[in-house]
Amino acid sequence: MLGFGKRGKSASAAPRISTRLCSARFSGKYPHVGIYDARERKVWVAKPLNGQAIRTSHARLITGADNATSTAWKDRFICFWFYTPRTGEGYIHGYPIDWEEAHLLVRIDPQWDFDRLRLVPAELTDQIDENLQRQMRHGERILEFFQSCPINYPLNLHFVGQRATESQFYARRVEPGSAKRH
Repeated sequence: MLGFGKRGKSASAAPRISTRLCSARFSGKYPHVGIYDARERKVWVAKPLNGQAIRTSHARLITGADNATSTAWKDRFICFWFYTPRTGEGYIHGYPIDWEEAHLLVRIDPQWDFDRLRLVPAELTDQIDENLQRQMRHGERILEFFQSCPINYPLNLHFVGQRATESQFYARRVEPGSAKRH
């Protein structure tokens, strides 16, 4: 009656971004993980956290639960990794990467629809293709976010699936002078 009492379950049960661990801004200075909210169409970047932002769990960036239960809530968020020049090493799915440049790795999943929060059956190849196109458009929005940040190095966009055959390496390259400023 007076507004005191418990909140409804719907308000507390929805996944939210931890603003203690995330920011909607990026300085261009450190490698990190991040998540893209497909519903809100917003990019969230892990804060530096004593230089360990690249090792932070994507699920940890979502509030309301611990890592074990947050993974189910992660279904509406597209995960990505951002490596500044000379901060990564090795191959990705056996594919060689030039770590002298910056790399944005966006996770894609042909069978998970981040917009509709549903599984796409493997036999519906036309829907899988449409789903991948939507995910790649989301990846382009993530790239646009980084283009608006103060970065002064070349940046490469990669779409990384569960297997190398589902991935698209060097999908796009952005030169430092071509960055879009907002």
